[in-house]
Amino acid sequence: MIVIAVDDEALALKSLADTIKKIKPDAEIYLFRDPMIALQSLESGVVKPDVIFSDIQMFDMTGIQFAHRVKVIYPHTNIVFVTGYSEYMMDAIRLHASGYLLKPIDEDQLREQFDNLIYPTEDKGNGQKFYAQTFGNFEFYCNGSPVHFARAKAKELLAYLIDKNGAACTRAELLVNVFDDGAASGDQSLSQAYSVLSKTLSSLGGGDIIIKSHNAYAINPQKFGCDYYDYLKGDVRAINAYQGVYMANYATWSDLTGPRKFRS
Repeated sequence: MIVIAVDDEALALKSLADTIKKIKPDAEIYLFRDPMIALQSLESGVVKPDVIFSDIQMFDMTGIQFAHRVKVIYPHTNIVFVTGYSEYMMDAIRLHASGYLLKPIDEDQLREQFDNLIYPTEDKGNGQKFYAQTFGNFEFYCNGSPVHFARAKAKELLAYLIDKNGAACTRAELLVNVFDDGAASGDQSLSQAYSVLSKTLSSLGGGDIIIKSHNAYAINPQKFGCDYYDYLKGDVRAINAYQGVYMANYATWSDLTGPRKFRS
């Protein structure tokens, strides 16, 4: 796990870093007293953080301004505000921040915050190797890193099957809802997408995630973690993480699925 801490007060920054190290002894921790220098490191790709802890009242810019800039670079980075001021809480909520802690913080508060991060890190998924993020844009992770699929439709096929939560999907259903074509070209596209999906997952040790029969496809929900599945189980963290956006990159079919279908 890579953690960034930003605070223009040296003592507060050191205290936060020491507490993080107690809770996450294997974490890589980068400390910045200047948010502009922190942004330069992010923009250059020198540091790609899983979690950012930021003060709000700083000299060069506020933590809210800093977080807005961070979201442009890394939209799925967890941002936790650590501040002595409560009046910025609504700004933090609008930013979809992962947390808002009031100083002084203790070890228990920080440990609870790590347990309630919105976006997946290598610690997400209850120790499972694979993790599906469906809230916001869909992303599929292996050991905390997004999995790259050579074909975009392979990733969308995986998303659709995950949405079905283990239910079998026929080729005809997939052609209509995912590949927009019932003709031969769509059938070929489906075959190619499945081939890429199967080979990619198998290369990562997840060959048993997809279940294929003669004319149908399904996923095995027991083989990976998923925020949507946690939501269905009533997990408080998953319920709090859901901000009304579900698989936004596949809105043509996901707009009426997922948590939306449970609305009254």
